[in-house]
Amino acid sequence: MLKNSARVPEVVPQKNHSKRPGSEEGLQASRKKRADEVLTVVSKGPQASPSKSYIPEDVLNHQCIGRRRAEELYSDFKLEMTKTLNDWNKEFVKVKYLQGEYKKKYDSKVKEMKVVEDQLEGCRTELANKITSVSSQNERMDRLHIELVEAQATIKQQEKAQQVLEAENERLQSVLSEKEAQQLPSAVIEEFKKSYAFKIIIEDHIQEARSHIYDVEVKALEAECAEDGFIRGFMKGVQTVHRKTGAEIEGLTPSQASSDASSDSGGEELESELQRAFALEEDEDDVEIL
Repeated sequence: MLKNSARVPEVVPQKNHSKRPGSEEGLQASRKKRADEVLTVVSKGPQASPSKSYIPEDVLNHQCIGRRRAEELYSDFKLEMTKTLNDWNKEFVKVKYLQGEYKKKYDSKVKEMKVVEDQLEGCRTELANKITSVSSQNERMDRLHIELVEAQATIKQQEKAQQVLEAENERLQSVLSEKEAQQLPSAVIEEFKKSYAFKIIIEDHIQEARSHIYDVEVKALEAECAEDGFIRGFMKGVQTVHRKTGAEIEGLTPSQASSDASSDSGGEELESELQRAFALEEDEDDVEIL
């Protein structure tokens, strides 16, 4: 049943509305049911036929009510029932209309729900894809984190190795500094050797050495050569005199005075004696000069 507060557009029943089989059967059933409920008196009076209403005899025999009154009551009841049936028919049409409207709304809601379900399915698919993508990103981040940890460990090892190398470098630098400090005089000397003053000093020393060699050693060699020449000349003269005259010379053996005196050991002894004699004379001259 509809509430009284609900406003429903009034639908005018068409004349041929009773031609519909469902509506006609419903009206007949409703009329029959209503007539049975109103006209049938339970446990009182004889059974009435379906086409006639039963009215008690005491009512018909009443002095104020006659047969006409009963017909009027029946007619009024019939009109009331017809009006009631018409009202029910109107309500039925309204209900059918509302049912159609509700069905349209229901169908539209079903379509909306289907669209929403499709969107929800798309969202689920997108969510699954995003979950897969996030999972792959998480795996990639885990791998990168592991690589980062390994890189940090490698960096720490390299830092330790670098510290060791820096300590070794400092030690080598100190050793090198000590060696450079030790080699500094030699470096200065080497640098001085490359200078022009060193060349001049060397040339002066060379000149002094040359002068000393010439003044001392060369002159000594010249004197020695002169002595050797005198001794050899003297020996050759003695040998020539001995060959020509055959006379003996005092202080000389025959072998020394012979022609092969240069190859004899006696000649060498004579030369050594003469050299000693010349040396003694030179020493005496030096003593006299002093």
